[in-house]
Amino acid sequence: MKFGVWKALARGVVLESVRRKDLWVVAILGFLIMAGAGMLGFFGLKGLETFAKDLAASVLGMFSTVMAVLVGSRVMPEEIKNRTLYPLLARPITRFDLLFGKFIGATWVTWIAFLLLAGLTSLALAMFQVPFEAVMGQYLIAKMLGLSVIVAVSMTLSVFMTASAAATMSFVLAFGSSMIIRALVMAYESSSPAFQVVFKFLNAILPQYGLFDLGSRAANGWGPVQAWVLGALAAYALVYSSAMLSIVWLKFRKQAI
Repeated sequence: MKFGVWKALARGVVLESVRRKDLWVVAILGFLIMAGAGMLGFFGLKGLETFAKDLAASVLGMFSTVMAVLVGSRVMPEEIKNRTLYPLLARPITRFDLLFGKFIGATWVTWIAFLLLAGLTSLALAMFQVPFEAVMGQYLIAKMLGLSVIVAVSMTLSVFMTASAAATMSFVLAFGSSMIIRALVMAYESSSPAFQVVFKFLNAILPQYGLFDLGSRAANGWGPVQAWVLGALAAYALVYSSAMLSIVWLKFRKQAI
């Protein structure tokens, strides 16, 4: 029964994304990717295979992250703003069901966009006989797990601030997390033991998006990672996303609608 409710709510998010023409943006980006590939092909890719794959992974990561942030940060605020939340909650569903269904839908939209872009990028590079190793499949899996975490973080921020502010903060975390974490590590190494505990705590609660990025490994043709690594990434994504959704639920269940 619960699965059917979650599926229906998730399907609604996907349909709303289609109505808003979000996936048209993906199509336009795909066209730009193909056009860029054509330009690279015109100048020749001989000896530039690694550069081309690295560029493709970077473009995929950037565009899919933008999609995850935008979808995740607006899915709940728009329900409240447009008052479409009331007929949903009038049905025999809990607020947790609503949140979880919306999270699944936002994640689906992000994954669909990512896979469409990945398919177009792979086609563009295959036209110029740029090979892909098995690690590319692992890159896709790890990136999809990371995108689910981005969606969860964006949804969490959106219940504490406006959608635009949540999107801004999510972008800062998504694109600046490696710099922030590096700064925390440097501060940890140069601080006293008392402050080291604080920096450890901050590092632990920040989303470790960099763990899910196997782009450099895929671009350089390194061998695939061991299966347990993907298992560990899946466990981290599950635990972190669950923690974020728990925070959303604790806030949302007491919120006056």
